Amino acid sequence: MRPPDLNGGRTPEAVQALLMSDYGVSRETIEQFLAYQAILAKWAPRINLVGASTLGSFWDRHILDSAQILPLARPEAKSWVDFGSGAGFPGLVIAALVQPVDGARVTLIEASTKRCGFLREAARAMQVQVDIINDKLENVMPRPVDIITARAFTALDRLLAYAEPWQGPRTQALFPKGEEVSAELAQASTNWLFKSTIHPSVSDARGCIVEITECQVRTGSTQT
Repeated sequence: MRPPDLNGGRTPEAVQALLMSDYGVSRETIEQFLAYQAILAKWAPRINLVGASTLGSFWDRHILDSAQILPLARPEAKSWVDFGSGAGFPGLVIAALVQPVDGARVTLIEASTKRCGFLREAARAMQVQVDIINDKLENVMPRPVDIITARAFTALDRLLAYAEPWQGPRTQALFPKGEEVSAELAQASTNWLFKSTIHPSVSDARGCIVEITECQVRTGSTQT
């Protein structure tokens, strides 16, 4: 019997079972994530993708942590953009999960050429269709999207500035955050007016997903 995954608190098999039972993830998608895990383990020693200590908790720390975002999105959401995609969390995970949805498309934006190389190889290994843009976020031509995500990219105040030109009338921003979320919300509220909902994380008791809607710059803000 495989020993428990002490880094994530659940065995890989337990997380896979949870994904299938509670999130409707298919066996085929689990196989895609196994391919993802294999290529991440191959590339991680060569370039900075994720913390070495988190490779052992891949299913809990990365897959479940990313997958939990999907049920928070509006059912009709089709267009997604992920800022600072890095190793593909949550963007590439979301792309695999929404692949069966007609018209759904995920765009990953990553400034690092090496990380984009990894993302392309991972998407190819997973057989996932995704748009990958290798550029700084501020250089990318924005367009209204349904969902904006970003994990460990920057503080919320700055995230909202990056997100503003990507907003449509019903855009949701879904940002994984940690214990500093209250301070980040307070700081962001000095420059932005928005509605926020905090969803507890199912992968980390200290974390959450912050949902932001109806965001607009506050009058007199220094944000541009």
